[in-house]
Amino acid sequence: MTGLLQELPDAVAARLKEVLPATRTCKGITGRFNLERLKSDAIQTPAVLVSILDIKQADTAAGAFHTFDLAMAAFIVTKDALGLDRDAAAAAMMVALATAIPDRRWGRPDCGQARNVRGQSVVTAGWQKSAASLWAVTWTQPCTFDPAAPDAPLGVDLYVGQSPDIGADHVNDYTRIGEAP
Repeated sequence: MTGLLQELPDAVAARLKEVLPATRTCKGITGRFNLERLKSDAIQTPAVLVSILDIKQADTAAGAFHTFDLAMAAFIVTKDALGLDRDAAAAAMMVALATAIPDRRWGRPDCGQARNVRGQSVVTAGWQKSAASLWAVTWTQPCTFDPAAPDAPLGVDLYVGQSPDIGADHVNDYTRIGEAP
């Protein structure tokens, strides 16, 4: 069940590496990214670091499965290099990611389409002193921890009724054509 939480950041990072092949570091991480982590993890820039920040139960539609919204983030880290300004590089990377993420399922049957993509600069005074720029592209990734097998029953009873004999007064007239397991 926890496979999704462990595997999704790396799956997203692999796809984003295709979008930004010049990144030197592109991988999944756990938790938020900050200046201390940049120093301690020796991240080679430019970098894209993908993480799940939050899990929230979503509004559940009809059916047997609960759905969840994962708050995802792709942290972009750049430094001045080869005459390219770190903020300009980060902004260009942010645009590339912001256009690549919407509607993605990352090749996973347990994920819905990514939505609510946002980008923001996360630069603080400490970052300015580090000669690095930090931006984050965030989005909502719908998912389920109970994906149905392709041939699994829907878990509902199916009935057929014929108009005008429909509605609560005619329930006994319906023909059952399938039932939940």
